[in-house]
Amino acid sequence: MRAALSWDPGGEEEAVAAHRPTPAAKLALVSAFKDALRTTRLSKVTVTGLAAAAGVNRQTFYTHFIDVYDLAAWVFTADVADHIMAHASYDAWADGFVALLAYMQDHRDQVYAVTRSLRYEELERFFYRELREMMRVIVAELGEGIDVSEADRSFVVDHYTLTVLGHLLHWLAFDMREDPYLLVEKLEFILHGGVRESLERFAARSGAREGRGVQDARGSLGSAVTD
Repeated sequence: MRAALSWDPGGEEEAVAAHRPTPAAKLALVSAFKDALRTTRLSKVTVTGLAAAAGVNRQTFYTHFIDVYDLAAWVFTADVADHIMAHASYDAWADGFVALLAYMQDHRDQVYAVTRSLRYEELERFFYRELREMMRVIVAELGEGIDVSEADRSFVVDHYTLTVLGHLLHWLAFDMREDPYLLVEKLEFILHGGVRESLERFAARSGAREGRGVQDARGSLGSAVTD
């Protein structure tokens, strides 16, 4: 059964909420949930048990979450975002991505309970949003000094975001079978130098177009003078 979710994986409301302080009761429930998962399968975790462990009543739980799966989704999205943005640089992204995949393997039950409760579009939109923010930082870092239009730069960010996203979703779809270190090693090999080269090629293409535009303008001016 698909769980009802109180969060929007890609909406404006979630982005705004991310900047608000998290209430103490909500943090206590999150802590109790993480503690419970160390000894109990997600399907066996109860609202009553979490509320008691957090020192709050059931009504307080329902103030913050729809059900246990909604809490699991909140924890999952927060932890994934933290893993990704903690390594948002070219030198660190591979280590961060390995750490993210290892985290997912360590929390397999929780990850699949959450991802299977979402429509594919919701899951894709969530991962895309988080990975794109990481890739935006990387492209800005590697593209320093390269003069490209904002549209071309944005396309490069989207392209490499979708590359990583596609491999992540494929890995999840096939039961996390591939070793995270081997997968990320291949990704790093393919992407190494590719981001900056892509930016440089866009810059060269833009320069060539500007050059042709100047030549055309000079040609038109010459014809007008001759006439």
